[in-house]
Amino acid sequence: MRTPSRLYDGPRALVRRQPLLPVLAVLLIVLSVSYDGFAGTANFRNIAVQASPLTIAAVGATYVVITSGIDLSVGSMLFLAAAVESSDALIGRPAGVVFLAVAAAGVCMGLLNGAAVATSRVPALIVTLATLQVFRGAGGHITGQQNINLPANLRDIGTSAVLGVPAPVWLAAAAALGGGWVFSRTLFGRYLQAVGSHRDAAVNAGLPVKWVTVGAYALAGLLAALASLTQTGRLGAVQPSIGQGYELTVITAVVLGGTSLFGGRGSITGTVLGALVLTTAQTGLVFSGASPYVFDIVRGAVLLVAVLAAAVRWRNPVRLFGPTRTSPSDGPRTVPAEAGATKLKELR
Repeated sequence: MRTPSRLYDGPRALVRRQPLLPVLAVLLIVLSVSYDGFAGTANFRNIAVQASPLTIAAVGATYVVITSGIDLSVGSMLFLAAAVESSDALIGRPAGVVFLAVAAAGVCMGLLNGAAVATSRVPALIVTLATLQVFRGAGGHITGQQNINLPANLRDIGTSAVLGVPAPVWLAAAAALGGGWVFSRTLFGRYLQAVGSHRDAAVNAGLPVKWVTVGAYALAGLLAALASLTQTGRLGAVQPSIGQGYELTVITAVVLGGTSLFGGRGSITGTVLGALVLTTAQTGLVFSGASPYVFDIVRGAVLLVAVLAAAVRWRNPVRLFGPTRTSPSDGPRTVPAEAGATKLKELR
């Protein structure tokens, strides 16, 4: 018979793994008590729908951050994918053809980012800062910086419901479940963690570091395109402002969810919770009547605190591997030598 203390092992372990769960619960309770109508079914449904594109894009960004990379172009990828959706070549086509074309565009954008990062010594921060401008400029060229209304068959992905659940929520759930499965149950997922933790050791162990890096960015591009479909479907139009500043919200959701900016450690579940916490906080600010710019302050403060906490916690993440050396191509990162390579061979 289980002892009373062990009855709480499960919940306690869950809270230790996902500390954002009680944060989200407390946030929902406080806002529900503070504002009439917040606890209504319609509002919770609205929060889930608004969090869906952020969740989808953040799941893709999690793969990149786990490799110790960064993708500042996610908002611009979202905009360019929307521009492709509204282009003259695709307007009037069946929805399935348009969605496939948008997904292919997302993969191509991700491949461009990944190939540039993997094959050059240029930091991912600089590469994606450059492609941020390239993708947004290309999207502006396609749309002419004009609002473009979408036909009804392209709006369904953002406005329809299946079994009473909005389609964007289904897509976000599929992205989260699929992303979690790839991360935790596949060899590619283990390679992601290995590359992010100890890039030189991964190379010494014979892991396909470049291909893993390219794959992570390609997945990020694909999911950014899918997020774009839900966003434009819900709005019913492609607007020039789509995706502006979105990269910071996505990165905040990822880091808030426990993924280390130093790479090698992360959680898809944590990322989903991070997206829900940010969306719930933003909705609470709307109910309070606060200025919309307050959310920028909150988002920036949350990102700063999360980064500082990660720096304190993971400033020496490879201590157990013994002596370390630095890699000139990756900057002053701490990288294990032979001991790390031996350990990583177990992943193959």
